[in-house]
Amino acid sequence: MGRPKIKNIDSAIDLDKVELPKEEESSVEVESNEPTKETKKTKAKAKTEKVEKKNKASERYLKLIKEVDKSKSYPIKEAVELVKKTSSTKFDSTIEAHINVQIDSSKGDQHIRTTSTLPHGNGKKVTVIVFGAKNAKAIKDAGALVGDEDTLEQIEKGKINFEKVVATPEWMPKLAKVAKVLGPKGLMPNPKSGTVSTEPEKTVSELSSGLVEIKTETSPIIHVSVGKASFKEKDLEENVESLLEAVKAAKPAELKKELIKSVYLTSTMGPSVKVDLSNPS
Repeated sequence: MGRPKIKNIDSAIDLDKVELPKEEESSVEVESNEPTKETKKTKAKAKTEKVEKKNKASERYLKLIKEVDKSKSYPIKEAVELVKKTSSTKFDSTIEAHINVQIDSSKGDQHIRTTSTLPHGNGKKVTVIVFGAKNAKAIKDAGALVGDEDTLEQIEKGKINFEKVVATPEWMPKLAKVAKVLGPKGLMPNPKSGTVSTEPEKTVSELSSGLVEIKTETSPIIHVSVGKASFKEKDLEENVESLLEAVKAAKPAELKKELIKSVYLTSTMGPSVKVDLSNPS
């Protein structure tokens, strides 16, 4: 039986009169990528708080900087007093000395690298690891770590849990294989920094009692921590004086002009204070 033929248009179905089944509304909610009003309010509030916090920090700094006459250089005693006065952080701020030296940084033999023991330490606890110590117990008793072959493997993997590396001369060839890891971080032992030693126990003791490394890198500037804001003024003064003496003693022989160009003292998040080198005391 074949499909009946439509004889004329009147016998065709009027599709406008046919009721088609209604599609059921989906109960699945489509997530929108558009931020809701609440999300927008939260982000706006966070942004406002961030701006307010930044403004408060700026206001604090602007208030502190008024205490310092930028056109003036101060004797060490006055500079220390100002740095302590303008240190207003909730934590014990670090006091740093920034020393500009007049060397040609493009010449390797003019770079400065030496050490100095600050008479009152710098208040910073340094984690030291020692390679080649004969008396491992003495090293551990001094609060330092003892390195071995397994430690080298950990270093190669990028696992570093120390801030200073001390090694005996015999261990230097072994450390050479991790030089590409330690070198860029400034951790490779060096005779000039006192970290290559035949008496590592003594070196660890010195590092714990205020031995600091003094060095220039790509720019002719030396940055050294000289103590904490909680230090007595006299102790900070003596630390700064000791540091400047060590820098002067490291002056390259071929350098005819004065080595130190300028010195600034500053606390964490505080304004810098220029030191009068012509009248240091």
